[in-house]
Amino acid sequence: MYYHASQTADIKVLEPKVSNHNTPLIYFSTKRENVLVYLSNAIEKHCKESGFIHNGKWHKWASYGFEPDGTLRLDEYYPNAIEDTYKGVSGYIYSAENIHAMIY
Repeated sequence: MYYHASQTADIKVLEPKVSNHNTPLIYFSTKRENVLVYLSNAIEKHCKESGFIHNGKWHKWASYGFEPDGTLRLDEYYPNAIEDTYKGVSGYIYSAENIHAMIY
């Protein structure tokens, strides 16, 4: 089983989106818990909560990584960073039994 997280409800077809690396991708994980970090962008969340006006594209940023065995690792770059990043964030986890690579 493959998992994908999004703040968007009722997605019927997942489509690649361009992220920081300028390549259209869809992120999946075989570990359901690993996709939770993709529900929040720390910088975007902070700017919106503080009223900062940003008219450009939001770049993803979060303080996480993965251990060699694939286990999610959350890093606190400052006190309460995890709470600041994820508190109050909601979203949806989608699953797929099979995924097929497509080149765009």
